[in-house]
Amino acid sequence: MNITSHLKELWRGKDLYRIFMNRECEHYTIRGKVLDIGSGLKLASYHRFLQREQSIQIECLDGGFESKGAQHIDLEKDYLPHSDESVDTVLLFNVLEHIYNYSLILSEIKRVLKANGQLLGVVPFLVAYHPDPHDYWRYTKETLQKIFTAVGFSHIEIKSFGYGPSVAALSQMEQILPRPLKILVVPLALFFDWFVLQFRPKMNKDKFSLGLFFVVKK
Repeated sequence: MNITSHLKELWRGKDLYRIFMNRECEHYTIRGKVLDIGSGLKLASYHRFLQREQSIQIECLDGGFESKGAQHIDLEKDYLPHSDESVDTVLLFNVLEHIYNYSLILSEIKRVLKANGQLLGVVPFLVAYHPDPHDYWRYTKETLQKIFTAVGFSHIEIKSFGYGPSVAALSQMEQILPRPLKILVVPLALFFDWFVLQFRPKMNKDKFSLGLFFVVKK
């Protein structure tokens, strides 16, 4: 755990959920033709952390609002404007919780992915209600496993991210804290959780998960 990097991201204005999510991105590589669904106008902060192969092409597909520079579709009912097996990597970060009819978009992602392509994404867990324009779901590992399997994916990796009970509790109240105070409090929360884990190394950290990171392949 690098506290200095956490503090730098706090100073950038990122919350604990984004910080831990972005740090998890460092373990994964995007390649080829990349379709970033729900990204909006510009590349999100997780692109600073994802590893990249050379010569990637990133296309943004906005599912929430009209925005110049990104194609727009209704993820509840529209098909993806791509041919079968034409995309190497699909990114689906913080999108599924906003889609009630999630089966359609997952089926479409499977259709457009190449045989060796991969879907990388994130869903929140211990995160406050955040409509955009709606907020429908909080998924568990078991739920994600079932819905990806139901669509026809066969290689499914799901990993929780976060740290411990203190960080989870702080994440619920950090929106009301001014940035300088957060920078003082976060190291204390990280140290407390580290201390707890020294005495309870087998503690199930999934109970305090801020979110879930998934990597899915055909």
